[in-house]
Amino acid sequence: MIERVKTVLLTVLVLLSLVQSFFLTYDMPNFDVVEKTSSDYIKTEPLGPEEKVENLVFPDQVVLHLGENKHTVLYPGMTFYNIIMKRLQGRSYDGFQGRPVSSVEWTRIREQNEGVELRFLSPVPAKLLQKEFPIADDAAFLTENIRSIWLYATKDASEVRVFFFNEKRDTAYESTLANLTVQDVKQQVEFGRTWTPYKLVNGTYYVPEQPLELMDVTLPFERVTIEEMQRSLFFDPTVTKNIETGSSEIYTDAKRGLEVNRAQQWIIYSDPAVPTEGRQDVAADVTGAVRFINQHGGWNGRFRFVMMDPDEKPIGVFGGSKSLGRVFRFQQYWGSYPIISTSAFRFGYMQVTMQQGTVTSYERSLVQLLQRATEKEVRHLPSGDALINKLNLLDKGKMIESLDPVYVPSQEKDVIRLIPTWQVKYSDGTVSLLK
Repeated sequence: MIERVKTVLLTVLVLLSLVQSFFLTYDMPNFDVVEKTSSDYIKTEPLGPEEKVENLVFPDQVVLHLGENKHTVLYPGMTFYNIIMKRLQGRSYDGFQGRPVSSVEWTRIREQNEGVELRFLSPVPAKLLQKEFPIADDAAFLTENIRSIWLYATKDASEVRVFFFNEKRDTAYESTLANLTVQDVKQQVEFGRTWTPYKLVNGTYYVPEQPLELMDVTLPFERVTIEEMQRSLFFDPTVTKNIETGSSEIYTDAKRGLEVNRAQQWIIYSDPAVPTEGRQDVAADVTGAVRFINQHGGWNGRFRFVMMDPDEKPIGVFGGSKSLGRVFRFQQYWGSYPIISTSAFRFGYMQVTMQQGTVTSYERSLVQLLQRATEKEVRHLPSGDALINKLNLLDKGKMIESLDPVYVPSQEKDVIRLIPTWQVKYSDGTVSLLK
């Protein structure tokens, strides 16, 4: 009897051992190491609100062609601008067919046909425009960078034609299946009938025929501290070293660098990347740049995406002219007009350099505008023949590409003053301010 009990007990123990071995074999915890890449950034406490890519992509100007060589210009944030954009975003664009720009008489169409022209003063990747407009997938079209979108009603008012112009301005992609009607165009053009009339000069830029009214604004501001930026940008701020270099300070953890210009209240963060081969996905890189800013400083006000010239690179001890990658700038606005940085006061934009999905350089001001103005004064920018005469006194060897109302920032004690003026952009990419 005792022997039988021992046998049964031994059998049970053997079975329990086999069951335990089974669970140890097939239910082991996962000890695989998850490798973090340099593009996996630590999300820190935000210093400002986050933003979406689609809110940063919008045209600098909406030009309404009224027929009979009459025109007007609308700027971001204006009521009619917003209405027109919302309506165009509610339509779809498909059936793209490319054709040489030279095959159409655009000057005649601009002068005679009613239409709407969206002008991007820097090119926008077509893939990014898909985030703003319902654009169908088209392999050839989506590889382009777009400079302008132009829709107009034919003279017999039988149809609307919609064209997207590429960066080189040598190809126009017609959306043959856009669901826009002649009535859509006419309603949008009507918004411009009572607006400030503009004159087209040399077939390239527009001059208002009446003085343009802007506000001279004084705004209080606050500063993001260097300690806050360190905590936001370094994995372990306690291991950074501080180096004094004249008017600047440099914080580094031996790999990354944060250069702080105390006089300008400007920072340049750099995280050098190993050069890699392969074509950059510009749209994906812009999304990555926006995500990086969301996680490392946030946004203060309204900004517009600008794709910089590939030859223009950020300047700084760590983010020097030899930095690799693509440079994206986010231009700050006050109201309907951009704030333009000057050599006297670097302010009004944030800039990110991307290489194969990794941020290699990040620039921004430590100054954050508060939204409530302490002082406002109406200013009237010159217009008409008086403005044209001033423009004729500028560098006659250069061709003017665009004329834009802008704000020039000036730091005065505890406030920032935004002074309105005209900015002239030339075809070679250089700019000047009208005094």
